[in-house]
Amino acid sequence: MTLAENANRPNYQQVVDQLYQTSDFDFVGIALQSAQPPHQITWQYVAGNQSEQFRNIVLRSGIGIAGLVVRTGKPFWKNALRATSYSDALYTPIAASESLTAAAAIPILATPFRLVVGVLLVGYRSTQTVSEATVSRLSRYLATF
Repeated sequence: MTLAENANRPNYQQVVDQLYQTSDFDFVGIALQSAQPPHQITWQYVAGNQSEQFRNIVLRSGIGIAGLVVRTGKPFWKNALRATSYSDALYTPIAASESLTAAAAIPILATPFRLVVGVLLVGYRSTQTVSEATVSRLSRYLATF
């Protein structure tokens, strides 16, 4: 990444911190996809985390919530995440390590080609649920940065 590219890049930690402080989400995180092959996806910016275990999660496109959003370029939301086991098609390591019961995620797009470079994910550890309205709210929030 060049200095010019870095200067135009949003302050992702500020995005995460502000969303965490101004909302009722228990967890907020941003995972970014590496520009270098094999294009691994890692959680780099978080707030509300229970431990540092998120730093050890390394995903590929299509694996986990972040991998699914990166691959499809579409938002994701799901409640009852604790019912997902390691053998399920949608294993969610971030939900397991952070004890999330519900999560919503949207793609972070890079201009000018609108490529997916990362994922903004929010989640709850309680009985609260997420919906399409949660995804819309996240999209509006991310557009302000």
